[in-house]
Amino acid sequence: MVGRRLPPLGAFTLVVILCASCTVSHRMQPVGPTDVRSQAGAVAMVEGTAEHGAYPCEARREGAGDGVRWFGPQREPDRRALADWCSGVGPVELRAQPAFGGSPSSQAPDSTFTVATWNVHVGGGDLIGFLQGELEYGCDAQGPRKRNRHFALLVQEAHRASSAVPEASEGAVSRKRIAATPPNGPRHDIVQIAERCGLALFYVPSMRNGLEPGERGREDRGSAILSTLPLADPIAIEVPFEAQRRVTVVASVRGPGDTVLRLASVHFDVAGNILRVLGTGGSMRVRQNDGLTEALDLVDPERDTPIVVAGDLNTWSYRETVVQRMLETYPDSPPPGKEKTRGDWPPDHLFFRAGSSALGLVEGSYRVAEDAFGSDHKARLVILSAR
Repeated sequence: MVGRRLPPLGAFTLVVILCASCTVSHRMQPVGPTDVRSQAGAVAMVEGTAEHGAYPCEARREGAGDGVRWFGPQREPDRRALADWCSGVGPVELRAQPAFGGSPSSQAPDSTFTVATWNVHVGGGDLIGFLQGELEYGCDAQGPRKRNRHFALLVQEAHRASSAVPEASEGAVSRKRIAATPPNGPRHDIVQIAERCGLALFYVPSMRNGLEPGERGREDRGSAILSTLPLADPIAIEVPFEAQRRVTVVASVRGPGDTVLRLASVHFDVAGNILRVLGTGGSMRVRQNDGLTEALDLVDPERDTPIVVAGDLNTWSYRETVVQRMLETYPDSPPPGKEKTRGDWPPDHLFFRAGSSALGLVEGSYRVAEDAFGSDHKARLVILSAR
């Protein structure tokens, strides 16, 4: 029908088209306590300055967090939103040395190292039972644990109940409190678990766990790494803001063959509000992953260091763009798991890149735990060894 004029586009339709075609920056930079005044829009947060574009948060560097390197997005709206969420959480918890059986040279050259990733549903998962049942690690044993069965557990939705978490202030940003009860005992926070089990711990809260008044409300939740081996080079990466503040927790261990192995516990958003969906063209998790990848490349631009990146991506399918993109970045990964780890969905994934190392995955070791141990997610596990 030559010459027929199309009806005018509605305003909403036009907005959808424009927003779907736009891109939102995921550019990353160090944010403190490193002095990054040479970076665009950054300030020396370690000095507590509050120049234009500065969005400080004491929890980024307080206490044990003094030795942590931080990275975050350059984009001003991201930084402002992340600071608002950060202001309601407690400080970083870093306990680099395990209490039992962990020394930098305790790995035999032919030994193996297990990496597991698990969303523990803000205390609903029975971590004690999981360590015993899946990793054969008894937290109630007296004296040194089994030195030849080293592992790291990458945790999402870890929680902490502590006086170090500030009381909720008026207008504080938070999500609804989650306080699920584990099936085999009382609810323990991530710091209690590390102490009871003698494990090294790196925990960074992402957000408050509710806004209840008094001591009951002094909780936060985020991601963590628990390990039988010492944790080194701790890094916290605030990924670009979408629906909630998400901090990826990164640390290194001496793995099989005395190889430095980097570990990253990651948690992406499941969905944003309609404005965020329109503003990013629906690419929220892709944008968060692109920011994470860029920050990790700032740490290791040659991609020489072997790395495991694992966690809850909140994906609906293993075919999602974010999964495919991560498989390209981490080419030595096992096939993306089709197994369901939460209900009928596969939100949890594990990726691996060997870099210039001789590390590899033990054939047939990649699996999903049969038991959820009280969480709403099942864990994924893999074993690494020196080739």
